[in-house]
Amino acid sequence: MSLVQFKAVWPILGLIDSKLRQRIKVAYVFGSDGNSVLFLTADDDVYSFGTDANNYGYLGHGNGRNVLLQPKKIDVLSKKGIHLVAIGCAGYIIAATTNSEIYAWGYGQRSTYRRTEHLNVPAVIAANFGGNHVTKLACGNTHTLALTDAGEIYSWGTNTEGQLGHNQTDSDPQLITALIGGQFVCDIACALHSSYAILDNGELYGWGSNEQGQIGINTSGNNYAEPIQVTSLKSVFIQQIVCGKNFFLALSRSGHVYACGEGTSGQIGKGDVANATVATQLPEKLGSFSQVAATNASDFCAALNDAGEVYIWGSCRFALVKSPMKSELSSLDDAFACYSSPPVTWRPLSIVSAVHKRYGGDVLTSLKNCLVENEEITDIIFIVENKKIRAHKSILMIRSEYFRRMFQNDWVEKEKEGITIQGFTYDGFNTYIEYVYTGTITNKLSFDVAVDLLQIAECYQEMKLKGLCEELLKDKLQITNCVYLYQIATQFQAELLRVECAKFGAHHMTAFIASDYFKQMTDLKIIKDFLVATGQYGAFKY
Repeated sequence: MSLVQFKAVWPILGLIDSKLRQRIKVAYVFGSDGNSVLFLTADDDVYSFGTDANNYGYLGHGNGRNVLLQPKKIDVLSKKGIHLVAIGCAGYIIAATTNSEIYAWGYGQRSTYRRTEHLNVPAVIAANFGGNHVTKLACGNTHTLALTDAGEIYSWGTNTEGQLGHNQTDSDPQLITALIGGQFVCDIACALHSSYAILDNGELYGWGSNEQGQIGINTSGNNYAEPIQVTSLKSVFIQQIVCGKNFFLALSRSGHVYACGEGTSGQIGKGDVANATVATQLPEKLGSFSQVAATNASDFCAALNDAGEVYIWGSCRFALVKSPMKSELSSLDDAFACYSSPPVTWRPLSIVSAVHKRYGGDVLTSLKNCLVENEEITDIIFIVENKKIRAHKSILMIRSEYFRRMFQNDWVEKEKEGITIQGFTYDGFNTYIEYVYTGTITNKLSFDVAVDLLQIAECYQEMKLKGLCEELLKDKLQITNCVYLYQIATQFQAELLRVECAKFGAHHMTAFIASDYFKQMTDLKIIKDFLVATGQYGAFKY
């Protein structure tokens, strides 16, 4: 995402100084009015700003600091390796470090994190995850779930409706995976007073409040203190789960979207405002979906189909939308900025992974326009697959260390007007040249171009571009390409992508082994390396 787009879609982020904004790794917009921001930087600092209307302390800067118009560093969290954040609807925040230390601050009651008072400054809470690393956090109203790389769930906080999944009264994190048969858990989510988990075999479990039928077992009114399978999805392989206030959206491996629970704002998407006690599928005429989005701060829903179209429904800012409506947006993040009330992020907002095709700023726009094939102003030609790409030596030297060395030193290419590029596709190299000029890429790149661009980034030592490609390819992981991407990531030392491939394989091992793709694989070394890597993330624990 270009910096201008980042600011335009989420206006509050326009208060961040441009130099600081360039350091942002992920950001969270939250609060009852969507006017609070927490963000992590690439150099391991944590900042917050905005308003804390109830003075709960969730800005993290001490008593009385409930309005900040400019970002302020949270010293106690900076340089600690914070990599996961979850926000409770009551007004508290939980964060995890890479060493699985847990910090908490904001709204406090004894069951939230063993404090009776609000915490105005983040503090470490007691937590023992058996030596495993926390890979995801999820918060409801006043309860929290943590998922580890061993596929185990821990829970703590309020348990008035059974949302912790156990009967313990101690509010320290408690292991509850044994109550789901000890199976490997791939994903977790929290509604206000309910909790959910997806197993590696695609089964969905829920527990806690079922007042609106949100557990999906064809009944309502009872609470469930222990995990129970969502029987209305018993024959469906679920790969993603997100929650609104009192409902959930589930995405199946086949691309179908299901909704269940409260429907008073049209959240179920079936044209009325009735609750659904069984998971109800969105109309197939909308196409196959690749992602669903919701947040327990609102009753707004969004989904992205395979054609890149964003559908919205539920409680939008302007009306109740009772059936999925196609929008003109291309990003689920933008949908929440434009239509959700409050306008909060449904996932960490990443400048890297939310790259848009729009370019901002007069200088970058001018550079982009310079790429037109105008022989009068270009002085270098790249020939790729017998096609020409025109560029400017001076701009390449300013924007790229590789080209600066090429044109300043005695390389054979220095005096040539035409340089033949081999080993890369035209689309891939053309996208690379556009990146050199603009510093951005679009998230609409095809899989093949994204892979080619990753290899180009490694070849030309463009580390930022390499990271952008890894983020793009993470979102394109499937059963049929995870081993191939694992091999590519290993070959080009793309560690982030390699780990994501291994985790994806571990969480989908049952489906992977049963796939035709696995049966057709013949390279035993690749199979061995991949299986060893997935084993590190619990693929063969049971």
